[in-house]
Amino acid sequence: MAMTPRGLFTPAPPVSGLVRPRLIHALQGTAEARLGLVVAPPGTGKTTLLTHWAAQNFGSVAWHRSRPPDAEPGRMLARFAAAVATAADKERARSFPELAAMAHALTVSLCFVVDDWHVVAGSCAEAELEQLLSLGCPQIHFLIGSRRQPALNLARSELPSFVKVDWDDLRFRAPEVEQLFRTAYKQPLSSAGVCNLTQRTDGWAAALQLFHVATKSRSTVERRRAAESLGPVPQYAHDYLRHHYFAGVPPELERLLRHTCLLEHLTPSRCNALLGVSDSGHLLHEAEKLGVVASDGGGTAFRVPEVVRRYLVSTLGDSESVAPENIRHRTATLLEQEGVHGAALQILSESGDWDHVRAMMERASNRAFRPGTCGWVIAAPESMIRNDPLFALAKARQLLDDGYPEAAYATASELPQTLAAEVPHEAAADLRKAAAEWSGDFRGTSCGPVGLLRAAVHGRPASAARSLSKRNGAADTFARGIALLIAGDQRGAIPFLRRCAEQLYAETPAALWAQLTLAVFAQESSMPGLDARSEEIDAVQRRAERLGFSWLARVAQGALAAQSGNAGYQMAVQSAIEKCEQDGDLWGGALIAAAAALERLRTGRPDYGAFDALTDKFRKLEASALEAWALSARALVAAAQDLPNAIEEALAAEAFARTADVPGARAVAYAALAQLKPEHFADLMETAIETAKTAGLVCRPWTWVAMGSGIGSTPAPRTQQPASLLARAAEAASAFAVPPRLDVRCFGEFSLRADGVGIDLSRVRPQARTVLRILAIHAGRPVHRDRLAATLWADLDAASALHNLQVSVSSLRRALQPAGVAGDCQLLARRGEAYVLVLDERSRVDLLEFDQAVREAAQARSAGDLEGAATYLHRAVDLYAGEVLPEDGSAEWVSDTRERYRLRAAEAAAMLAILELDFGKTTDAAAAAAQSVEIDPWRDESWRTLISVYRSSGDLAAAERAERRYQGMLNALGVSSDLRRQPDR
Repeated sequence: MAMTPRGLFTPAPPVSGLVRPRLIHALQGTAEARLGLVVAPPGTGKTTLLTHWAAQNFGSVAWHRSRPPDAEPGRMLARFAAAVATAADKERARSFPELAAMAHALTVSLCFVVDDWHVVAGSCAEAELEQLLSLGCPQIHFLIGSRRQPALNLARSELPSFVKVDWDDLRFRAPEVEQLFRTAYKQPLSSAGVCNLTQRTDGWAAALQLFHVATKSRSTVERRRAAESLGPVPQYAHDYLRHHYFAGVPPELERLLRHTCLLEHLTPSRCNALLGVSDSGHLLHEAEKLGVVASDGGGTAFRVPEVVRRYLVSTLGDSESVAPENIRHRTATLLEQEGVHGAALQILSESGDWDHVRAMMERASNRAFRPGTCGWVIAAPESMIRNDPLFALAKARQLLDDGYPEAAYATASELPQTLAAEVPHEAAADLRKAAAEWSGDFRGTSCGPVGLLRAAVHGRPASAARSLSKRNGAADTFARGIALLIAGDQRGAIPFLRRCAEQLYAETPAALWAQLTLAVFAQESSMPGLDARSEEIDAVQRRAERLGFSWLARVAQGALAAQSGNAGYQMAVQSAIEKCEQDGDLWGGALIAAAAALERLRTGRPDYGAFDALTDKFRKLEASALEAWALSARALVAAAQDLPNAIEEALAAEAFARTADVPGARAVAYAALAQLKPEHFADLMETAIETAKTAGLVCRPWTWVAMGSGIGSTPAPRTQQPASLLARAAEAASAFAVPPRLDVRCFGEFSLRADGVGIDLSRVRPQARTVLRILAIHAGRPVHRDRLAATLWADLDAASALHNLQVSVSSLRRALQPAGVAGDCQLLARRGEAYVLVLDERSRVDLLEFDQAVREAAQARSAGDLEGAATYLHRAVDLYAGEVLPEDGSAEWVSDTRERYRLRAAEAAAMLAILELDFGKTTDAAAAAAQSVEIDPWRDESWRTLISVYRSSGDLAAAERAERRYQGMLNALGVSSDLRRQPDR
């Protein structure tokens, strides 16, 4: 609850905008660390995040927005003392020791939120805050929003640890931009518009808001056209930046920013060189203090938000004594001296200075045609590309970087064999060879990484990987890792890919491709909203865009869209695939389609059509090894969905994978066959497990399908081995990551134990605990998130309800995640759009055990095994320790389940009484009959059974008492009875 203690605190601003779960999740560490910092430039959404977090009902929240008077001595201490007094419902403390005692005596959590801390930066308020932090009170938490890092000595041992959200964290990712316009602004954009707007604004919250304000009155077509436009910074952004962002910025600092705006990263040495001074360092630090730049390299490099930088570029020459052309040439010369030729050529090309572009290419020679350096050539006139070999060579490099090797090869082949002296022969020959290798037109013997990658996708990938064993370059390491991954050897591939990804300092495409591959194939989700996988892919996309690797950036953008489950981004994935195919980039389209199909499979939402289309794409590319994977995955989905011809597809997939020598795909095909041939399930699943283990396949795709399709939800007969795909798959996966054994009790009271140890849920909020109990009564079975949200937050709109659910699930995961257990062993998992309490074969759930005992009792009775039936009924009756989840009272979501188990337990006890009476065990029969009546006092058969047992045992007094109680029950119902009728047997 937000609080306003004695008038000193203003209420938290109204909650508005898009709630971003990944940021809420990041700040939830404040509960343990006791200090959270949100530090970023203006317009990045700091206040919005603080209000969203405060709305999560973190105990008591005291909100304060700093003002200049707060810099006076004692003001911060007084405000904090007022907050503590209100939380404790006492008079304000009159001394610091009294304040410390009152804070330590708090029985509720208090979060002290201070926005706009930069207003009091450098004043005594910082010393007072540090004094408060040193209290060490576990109930007190601090959350600070500021444009600059507070000057706190956070290294002091008595101060708490802290969590921090910076401007890069606050940057809107593309899926968040899509959701912002679709749900918060109610004006959805096209997928192309979302991607373009995200790139143009760099996800800056203020720019997105300004775009919405400027276009909300336009038609849908006009708004989408504006989002998709690559025009200059619009007027609405100009006005905001001029009047708000740069308000209060000293002229000398604004001059520095204007003269250096063509640089993405600012350093003192760069600024000194461009301005002809020697003291730019202090101005950059002053800019950081004002929040107009942010540190991007440990305080040695700085970055201006992209929209701000583009604004400064667009206003070059406005009231400047130095002409824009001079700034461009000086910046390009500086970058050329640093060896950053691609950025230098880009600056010159933007002004159409083609003579200087050509002169720089001559000077740079081979270095001007390295990967990623020739994106500028898109703006060059076609006539220049046709007639000038240097421009033609640059065009060939740009086409290869953009994923069109055939076009690049054709362009490079048209270069004259005897080039002018100034044309770099080595660069031309290397580019022609690389384009030929990628396009498949290479006529020589290729033993390099490109040739062996092509060999790996055609078949026998493990053999291709072994041929690269003596190569250690980044491209060679990447090629070997990919070849092993295609073979299914995850365990062997990941170290090579990680080694390659760690070579990012070289800024090679191979290193970024390795990072992307790891994100898609090796990174597990760890947070709601945008997970760790999405964060990695987003980082690859942005870096690839900056370095000019346009094909990689395009594939990464498609893969990022594939991570989102909403309909808008599924359309974006399809749009990206179609755009690639229309432009002739078949490989780009296939890789994006593969990432999307894999993500749906991984999240329990398998799409048969997606794998069917993927099979066709890889077949057209003659990528047999990848086609084997698509065929096996398609067969697995067909088996899970019991589609026609599923067994034929599985047999064909196994044969194809065997021919292509892809053991990982064979393991998946065996798992599909196991599901389709129940009589051979054990042998086939054992073969799948052993094949996967031998191949090095760590993941188990059949467990993903099983979780999403409900396979294995029905217990197997006692006479068989576990006959569900889910059960055997869980057994196989346990060799790599063993989840704890759960003991879930819902009868009588709720309890949850992991490996025999009770899980402490005392710090979890009541509604989150309710989510857990709902999942517990459906243990092992997914519960759709919409159902959970509607059950617990029916009074909220759908978006708010789902947000509350995500927050609850996040807090539950922290409480449930046992120490030392890997992330993929989460006890509370998401399966598509549902959540499930994960069980393995060692886990015990009293509700499921009760159901199993009743079911087996019925089977035993049908087979004439009355003693066996009695044994199972004893088990069921013993399990029923009371009604289901009595702590939830009359809640509607549990009432049906509770009533169903109550009636079944009463029936089981009555049947047990009849069997015990037949066996001559009158005492046991009487106890069972009495328990049946106790469970269900309104059950006619139970009373008749109890009376019959007492009469049969000769205990007439007990029979008489039971008759009177039975008659009283009937009278209460207004019916008559015939006590002489014997109970049914």
